[in-house]
Amino acid sequence: MKALISVFNKDKVIELAKALNELGIEVIATEGTAKELLENGIMVTKVSAFTGFQELLGGKVKTLHPGIHTGIATAEIGIVAVNLIPLDFSSENTLNGMDIGGVAMLRSGIKNFENVAVIVNPARYDEIIEELGKEGELSHDTKLRLAREASKYILAYESEIDMILKRMK
Repeated sequence: MKALISVFNKDKVIELAKALNELGIEVIATEGTAKELLENGIMVTKVSAFTGFQELLGGKVKTLHPGIHTGIATAEIGIVAVNLIPLDFSSENTLNGMDIGGVAMLRSGIKNFENVAVIVNPARYDEIIEELGKEGELSHDTKLRLAREASKYILAYESEIDMILKRMK
């Protein structure tokens, strides 16, 4: 199994990736996350190496790739740990910073929640690692709970985008 990590909020990400490696799970990460992991001695495969495709537009396009979504759909990527780029309400170009690839990965993981764990909250990392260590896999109930949390997370993000659009003239 592989885990894909793409997080803006890097709280506990080093501990998560290290524990995943210790459990024999290959970690794939986007460039910024991979850089932090590598600096802390964590083995990681960069998304660009996994897909064979370099990031575009200064990192705005990196995970919108068939290899990523096929990996999630087939559960080759069995863990998707993603949290989104926060929207900058102080900017005139707020939508330029809107996360697209992260949302797409979350939706792919939610769609295949029976086979893929979708993690949006760093506060969940410890319990995920504990269950994986004890059981060797995550239960259906855990994956469903995580999918529901991810769905609510996306809904809140989309609500923020809606508020931005309503303010535009």
